[in-house]
Amino acid sequence: MKTHSNLLSLTAGLVIAACAGVPDSSAMEPLPKGALVIAGGGLSADTEAVWTSFITAAKDEGSIVIVPSASGAPVESAQSVRETLERYGVAPDRIEVAKLAVMDDRSTPDVDESEWRANIDRPKTAALFEQAAAVWFTGGDQSRTTELFLNRDGGATAALQAIRRSNSDGMPIGGTSAGAAIMSDPMITQGDSLTALTGSQSGEPIGLGHGLGFFHYGLVDQHFGERARLGRLVVALMDLDEPAARVGFGVDEDTALIAQSDGWVGVEGNGYVTIVDARGARQKTTASGAAQITGLTLHLMAQGDRFDASLPGLAPADWKQVTVGAEYFSNAQPGGGGMAIPGQALANVIGDGLTDNAQSQSIERVSFDGSGRGVAYVFTQLPESAGYWGRGPDGEGRYAISNIRFDILPVQLTIETLK
Repeated sequence: MKTHSNLLSLTAGLVIAACAGVPDSSAMEPLPKGALVIAGGGLSADTEAVWTSFITAAKDEGSIVIVPSASGAPVESAQSVRETLERYGVAPDRIEVAKLAVMDDRSTPDVDESEWRANIDRPKTAALFEQAAAVWFTGGDQSRTTELFLNRDGGATAALQAIRRSNSDGMPIGGTSAGAAIMSDPMITQGDSLTALTGSQSGEPIGLGHGLGFFHYGLVDQHFGERARLGRLVVALMDLDEPAARVGFGVDEDTALIAQSDGWVGVEGNGYVTIVDARGARQKTTASGAAQITGLTLHLMAQGDRFDASLPGLAPADWKQVTVGAEYFSNAQPGGGGMAIPGQALANVIGDGLTDNAQSQSIERVSFDGSGRGVAYVFTQLPESAGYWGRGPDGEGRYAISNIRFDILPVQLTIETLK
């Protein structure tokens, strides 16, 4: 069993300053009072910490409103959320479904959900959100939700304006998968990491569009670790015109980023939130069309960790202990990539391989397509890098890591089957 001995125990109040963190909230307009619960998709009904974070943040008066607009099966999707809310103690008569959708679900022949599109412009819809105790956006396709809530010029409909006013007054907003993507503005609409980085014509290129803009600290991505979206988030950030806006938050499945009105963001659930700071990064395109992006900074946080957007800095959970200087691993991990190499998750690579490894200061992972076009992810531990590890109340061990340098370099491999 992994343990660290003779280590300095940290409290959650200790903040490790980041060399380049998220935007300074003191330079921003006052933050809305309502919390944001931004779940990365694949959210289990059993993940109590995420659901209770949303429910306990709800205002005392009003309904908890479910918005199934992103779903291709709005009735079924809303019913699933309803059952989960009731499971955690929400009274059935306190839950209301906003009948908002853009497409019909053929599995519900008695209901044509496409007719719900017209509800977005009705005064009673705006009134529903004005009086809501909390609002939850389901998963699906995020563009369906923005198609409804934004006017053609990207402006806010009366319904969206009502949600924003309620959030400013303390009403929380939650969502999972597509319901997480819409939290930022701009938002990522599509894209594959390898396609975006290599310039390949196969796969799905990066797409950016207007989001609903509830989250003020950066660009949100979801299904993050499970769908290998680190590269796509970096490319999306570099596509932003304003360098000061190039901060991204990638949320793993069954995990939620919790944004509070005091400028702190935290994590609940079973995975990680990756913070990518690209404000000081540099990019150039090679002759092959592949991207070379250097000078990125990564932070990684899990359940119980918090990140202060105004300092900025990382406050590890009080059950985590310092790893740098008291590393558990003493054998350098191999570079390379692919399914034959263990520990491909980011936490394993930069935790087991760097901040918790006495033999490594840099590690790389290589990905490539069938033609040999690929990229090398190079992670480097800096003097200011910090790492922590510990077991939380659920018994699972997780890292908290800050200030890892990240570079993306194009590579070309020759693929030959030996006989």
